[in-house]
Amino acid sequence: MRIAVILTGALRTIRKTIRYFKSHILEPNQQHLLDIFACVQNDNHHLESDWELWFQEQVGHHMKSIRWFTLQDSWISQRELLLQHMPIDEMWKGYLRRSGSMIEYAQLQLASLKMTEYEHIHHFTYDYVIRARTDSIYCKPVDFHWLYSTEEEVAQRVQRIQQIMQESVIDLSQIVPYYMSTLLSDDSIPNIPQIQATSHLGLSQVYPDYTELHRYLTEGNYILTFRTNNLYIVKRSLFSILPTLGTMYGQFKAPHSDAWWFNAEGQFKSICYYAGITTYDYNTGFEDQSVEVNGWEESMFFDGDFNCIKDTMLFCVVRR
Repeated sequence: MRIAVILTGALRTIRKTIRYFKSHILEPNQQHLLDIFACVQNDNHHLESDWELWFQEQVGHHMKSIRWFTLQDSWISQRELLLQHMPIDEMWKGYLRRSGSMIEYAQLQLASLKMTEYEHIHHFTYDYVIRARTDSIYCKPVDFHWLYSTEEEVAQRVQRIQQIMQESVIDLSQIVPYYMSTLLSDDSIPNIPQIQATSHLGLSQVYPDYTELHRYLTEGNYILTFRTNNLYIVKRSLFSILPTLGTMYGQFKAPHSDAWWFNAEGQFKSICYYAGITTYDYNTGFEDQSVEVNGWEESMFFDGDFNCIKDTMLFCVVRR
């Protein structure tokens, strides 16, 4: 299998997160071809050339491209053009100028262009894309084990999830979203009472046929997401539409959109909806606290050696 990792964001906490990037993304996929395409911001005093040497030391031959993102005139012009056509208040346009919402997709698009160029040069196409952020970590290995589950294993897992949902008085028609949103690790299944599993389109929300669900794991048009757009895993064949948000941000508003349709999460959910991609999102209140600047306390998530202290945790944003 061929896997592309799109790595974006500012470099502020990369020296902490790289440990998990290597142990939970690179190492579990040693039997596969895995390449990294980065578009990052240098937000500190180190030279870009020094950073490139550091990346080489950390990930070696996996790094195929590093592009440095800056707030240059061409980006600002593109941003203002997009904002001009968004029917939102000036206050919210100011928010989009100050936040990383639009920048996130500009970086995604630039890194994706390098990935596509690499595919053309080497005459192949990746099978899966992992989008990762420089300040975030997967706390469990991304080893794609769910693609190799047997129908019997699928049935056993459904039954385990059903039991927990019944004990927690959760509507059993939502078994598929809970099944899919916890695919990365069975360790996350005990978190089901805390997970807000949501999805649109996709497999029927009624109690699934094991054979159908087993087939859906490999053939379905879905994306596994963590806090909507923080981290995600998707088939390469479904990925291509997502980077277009770099130049089409603000053009999508799905029927189920909320009042914040114009933020990074809203645009992501809407473009997936119109592309016919079902999102299965994982997030709990505990992990959500790692995203909130004021709620961040490193000791809540890591011990003194920066080891995850909660076995069920799937992701975390490292704020500093």
